[in-house]
Amino acid sequence: MTVDQPNVLILTVMVDYGNAPFLWRVDSPEQAGIGPNICDGTTWSESCPMSEGLWQKFADWAIEFDRTAFYSNDFNADDWDWLAFHARGFQLANWLKEEVGEKYRVVYNKPFEDPNHSINEQTEILADGILNPLPQLRGMHLKPLRFCQHIVSGGQTGADRGALDFAINHGYTHGGWAPRGREAEDGSIPLKYQLTELGEGGYRQRTRRNVKDSDGTLIINLGELDGGSLATLSFAQKIGKPHLVIQLDLGVSSENSASVLTWLREHSIKTLNVAGPRESKRLGIYRMTGALLEAVDATIRTT
Repeated sequence: MTVDQPNVLILTVMVDYGNAPFLWRVDSPEQAGIGPNICDGTTWSESCPMSEGLWQKFADWAIEFDRTAFYSNDFNADDWDWLAFHARGFQLANWLKEEVGEKYRVVYNKPFEDPNHSINEQTEILADGILNPLPQLRGMHLKPLRFCQHIVSGGQTGADRGALDFAINHGYTHGGWAPRGREAEDGSIPLKYQLTELGEGGYRQRTRRNVKDSDGTLIINLGELDGGSLATLSFAQKIGKPHLVIQLDLGVSSENSASVLTWLREHSIKTLNVAGPRESKRLGIYRMTGALLEAVDATIRTT
């Protein structure tokens, strides 16, 4: 960890598995990493640098994570709300900073299980409550080639979720705007998709925001371009954002994956908005969206 105050020791708030560990301490300025674990969810002791009441709040939070067993077949991550989990974590870290004062720096570190852990992976909580992003802890590791930096979509069934699941499963960060109430044709958009809910507005407002806030929009389609997909194209044209429509009526091919990659490079797309029809209108579009993005991902590694 890069520090600006080498003589001030560091407490890192980060959950992990096994007795619900949640607090780690750098014991000397020369020590690398986050140091050994000093507090977990089993019991409070005088050696914990916090009050027993605050420890209990931390323990409840850490035990909730410990019970998920993300890599177990017994856990369904669809409704695990990373945004709410981190909000609780930051609040706890802020209370810890209030208790320890200037004796320690306090840093909040996202666990690797979060698909978006590389977005503000570690953040220092300052005495006035300000959050100060720090350099990536895992930034020294070689990162694989990516065709963009970030994938956004609206969370609807079909193309939207095909893109979001591709991102989660292949190490791309993801996000985007969702309609008020996280509305989708099958009910509520699962919480595993880290989307920002609009305070006001439905599908059209969500579509426009995703077009506006991205560097370019890829529309993946089957059959006639209509409905929300046509509206997406219209918004992109009116706003003047780069856009590309890929028809997959004949399936995913090396030609259309190469076309996508060429377009991404020509427009230097970093944040990519992926849109297309919902599953009920174009059966199979979810699977085909994932297959196309996988083909683009494979193509970039061979060019």
